[in-house]
Amino acid sequence: MDFKIRQLKRALEPLREALECHHRSLEGLESALIELEETFKEPEQRQERPQAQPGAGEHLDLLSITDVCQELGMGKSWVYRRIQSGEIPSVKLGRNIKVRREDLEGYLEAQRYRPTSGLAI
Repeated sequence: MDFKIRQLKRALEPLREALECHHRSLEGLESALIELEETFKEPEQRQERPQAQPGAGEHLDLLSITDVCQELGMGKSWVYRRIQSGEIPSVKLGRNIKVRREDLEGYLEAQRYRPTSGLAI
């Protein structure tokens, strides 16, 4: 029986490798499509970017998806997945998705690694 399992694993290995290759290709395609979409949105984003009102006291700092990617050092598809899942809060203005800087900072704080001490006192 052990021989059959090894034989099956060997037979499935090319399928696993092909699936991984296709997965990487789909992620690349998704990133390219998102980048293309963002390219078409760029002029709209510049026009719609909110500005602080003089004397308002607080500046509404909204980040584009591209800005969020740069802040986090992550790709657009990764950022879009976190936004779609609700992990990174966002607002939709027209056809544009924006992230408030304070929401992004809150997300980062929630992701902070806090090692637990294995020492009992």
